[in-house]
Amino acid sequence: MPSDPIRQELTMLLKRAVFLNIAAYLISVIVLGATLRFALGLLIGTAVLFCSLLLLRQSVLHMEDDAKRYGTTSQRRYLLFYAGRLLVFAAAFGAAVKFRTRISPVAVAVPMLYPRLIYTAGAVFSRSGSDSRGKRGENELL
Repeated sequence: MPSDPIRQELTMLLKRAVFLNIAAYLISVIVLGATLRFALGLLIGTAVLFCSLLLLRQSVLHMEDDAKRYGTTSQRRYLLFYAGRLLVFAAAFGAAVKFRTRISPVAVAVPMLYPRLIYTAGAVFSRSGSDSRGKRGENELL
């Protein structure tokens, strides 16, 4: 059975999200002191991130199926999945605000930034991009 590239990407994101959660908690310990509510917020935020990524995976698979069947993708279906992802985050953030004495709303929102950080860091620290540019520059000079 061929491997699912979307599943591989989700696995990579979640592994790095664990590392970023540890880093965010250590930073919060320095700033706020050791609090369970921040750790709980990070845990809930990561669960919301995972649900959001699963919904994104489903929307991509459905759009791929639509493209194969009809030759075009459904804008309505995409918007429904997008709204679903927003509702999942809004529900978790709303619950964190309601129970803010036990869950940090800021910590719930922090994991939503992880994909941007992961992909940006991957682009910046990618060896293949810097090596190919360096070799092209050398070849152009010769």
